[in-house]
Amino acid sequence: MAVVSTTPARNVAPNRVPSSVSGTNPRSVSILGSTGSIGCNTVDLLLRNRDAFEVVALTGNRNVKLLAEQAVQLNAKLAVVADERLYGELKELLSGSGVEVAAGDQAVA
Repeated sequence: MAVVSTTPARNVAPNRVPSSVSGTNPRSVSILGSTGSIGCNTVDLLLRNRDAFEVVALTGNRNVKLLAEQAVQLNAKLAVVADERLYGELKELLSGSGVEVAAGDQAVA
């Protein structure tokens, strides 16, 4: 997820999305690789701008604990772990949260 602007942002707090981007309707986003370094920075940005975004899906490779934590924090609709062997662990971590769980390459497609 990237925010692109052709003009420099003015009067925008650090780590905040300019009001012209946030608008009144939240934008739907999915983060591929949310548990990696860039993904974690994106999650942090979304947490600071909760009203501007609706998280549809988060994906991660193997770090199911962090993936589950992010999914709950962001009220994601879906969390996907790439390693199919970790499906049960992710499902258990997200039990009762309302977050749907999937695993494997096909779940990301």
